Amino acid sequence: METQAQERFLRPTSTQTGQIAEASVASGLILASGGRLAPFRPFADDDGIDLLIYDKATRRSVPVQVKARTGLDNDRTGTVQFDVRLATFAAEGAGFIAAVLMDGAAVRLAWLIPTEEFAEVARSGKEKLVMVASAKPGSSDRYRAWRHDGMTSLAGALINHFEHAPG
Repeated sequence: METQAQERFLRPTSTQTGQIAEASVASGLILASGGRLAPFRPFADDDGIDLLIYDKATRRSVPVQVKARTGLDNDRTGTVQFDVRLATFAAEGAGFIAAVLMDGAAVRLAWLIPTEEFAEVARSGKEKLVMVASAKPGSSDRYRAWRHDGMTSLAGALINHFEHAPG
């Protein structure tokens, strides 16, 4: 029989899961871009910026808020829900929400949605924006345009953003 202390350590906390996801996204972007993308962490994360992604080729950067889940929220429908608190959401300016479905320490699926579009496609709640995306292969839900089935695709989307962003 397990003690309460042992039961407490059966799975990482949501804070630990978030840190693992941010580290996985950061290292995955470095590898998938051949070192072109350089992720940085803010000293204090009080504005919903988890990573600042710097592109060495264009010398531009963009803030990214990472939201992570470790499994499906509904096995029958194959969906996963990501919540973004309105208190930390900044819709204006260039930036992205990176919603990632983790498989251990690896990113299984990712959705990279510009913050200026996120509020339009997510459901609005009193204190948060809610995104419920399908993780099923070949799904064509409302988030399909932003879905990435691997880090190479995710890195490519960011590089494309840097190469085509105005200014």
